[in-house]
Amino acid sequence: MSYQVTWAAAKLNKNEQSKLIEDGLDVFRDLPELVKRPFAEVDKSYYMYFKFAGLTVQKPQEQGNFMMRVKIPGGIINIKQARHLAAIASEYGHDQIDLTTRQAVQYHWIPFAKLPEVFAGINAVGLTTQGAEGDITRNVIDNPLAGIDPNELFDTRPTVRRVHRLFQGNRDYSNLPRKFKISINSNIYNAGNAEINDLAFVPATKKINGRTVKGFNVKVGGGLGMRPYLGLGLDIFVTRSQVPAVAEAAVQLYRDNGYRRSRSKARLKFLIQDWGVAEFETKLREKVPGLATAGASAVIGWSNGTALGIHEQRQAGYYYVGVSIPAGRLQAADFSAFVDLAEKYGRDELRFDHSQNLLIPYIAAADLSAVKAAPILKSFPISHII
Repeated sequence: MSYQVTWAAAKLNKNEQSKLIEDGLDVFRDLPELVKRPFAEVDKSYYMYFKFAGLTVQKPQEQGNFMMRVKIPGGIINIKQARHLAAIASEYGHDQIDLTTRQAVQYHWIPFAKLPEVFAGINAVGLTTQGAEGDITRNVIDNPLAGIDPNELFDTRPTVRRVHRLFQGNRDYSNLPRKFKISINSNIYNAGNAEINDLAFVPATKKINGRTVKGFNVKVGGGLGMRPYLGLGLDIFVTRSQVPAVAEAAVQLYRDNGYRRSRSKARLKFLIQDWGVAEFETKLREKVPGLATAGASAVIGWSNGTALGIHEQRQAGYYYVGVSIPAGRLQAADFSAFVDLAEKYGRDELRFDHSQNLLIPYIAAADLSAVKAAPILKSFPISHII
C-alpha cells in the first residue's frame, strides 16, 4: 500500500473501522486457516471480508454456503475456461450457473470447506473471484461485441484488459468506500450502459493537430439502487492510451473523498451530486494534466448491451450467435452444450452480454445451417435469425 489513509480520524461505519485493521484482500491469506474449523466458528463480523473474494454468505447463514462470482473482464472466455466454469456448477453449485448483468458468472451453494480447491481451479484457468464483490473496483464491462462489431469506433478489448490489470490485486485500491463500476465501450449505441456506472468511457471523436482522433468522452457518478442517478458528462476527451490514467485518478478521488460514515451514501454518485461535475473534473485534471476538452459524441442510440440473434460480424464471412438465456440461469449440461457448439464451429471463445445472455462469435457462413440445427437451440430461443 503506497497511499496515505486520510480518513482514520473521521466518524466511520463498522465496515470502515474493520478495514483500517485488515485489508479486504487479506481474506485470501486467512482462508486456508479459516476452513480448518467449522463455519459456525467464523464470527459474523468477518462476513464482510468474504465479499472481497467474490463471496456472499447465503441464507440460512449457519449452513456455510456461498454465492460466488467470477470476474470476466469484458465478458469473454476461452473454451478451457468455459469448460471449467461448467465443471464448477456440476461439482459444487447444484448444477446451475448464472450469467450476470456485468458480463460475469455466479454460483450458489458453494460450500465453505471447498473454497480453497474451488479458488485453485479458477486461478488455474486464468480467472479470478478477487474483487467480484466488496468495496473495490468490480468487473470492468465492455461492448459484448468488442472487436467484431460493425458499429464500434475501434476494438476496446485491449483497453479493458489494461484497466482490469491496473486494479486487479492492487492494494492501493482495495479499500474504497463501496463498490466502483467501470464501463468502457466504443459502440455507437451505448452498448456499455454508460449512465449507470460510476465511471464510463463513451465513444467520441476529437480534432487534434488537424486530424480526427477516435477516443472517449467521460461520464461519472451513475448508479442504480434506492436513489438512482444517471452519469454526468465531464468536459474531457480521452485517448485510448489515457484511459488507465484517467480511471486511476477517478478511483483515487473516490477512495480519498468518498463518504465512509454511512454506507447508504458511500457511492461515488453522492460525492458527484455534492461536489458537482465541475469540481470533480478540476481535481481529476490536477492528477492527469493536459487532457483535451470533450469531443463530438459518437453515440446515436441505445442497445442496452444486448446482442441476440444471428448477425454479421465486421469480419467478412463470419457471424455471431446471440442466445437468449431466461433470467441468465443455465444447467451445467446446457452450458456445456453451448461450449461444444463454440468449440466445433467458433474460435475458442464465448461471450456474455449485459442482459444475461450468451454469444458465440466467429461462426463461418458455411456453418450457419448446422449451428441453427443444433439440439441445444431447440431449448433456447434465437430471435432475428437471418
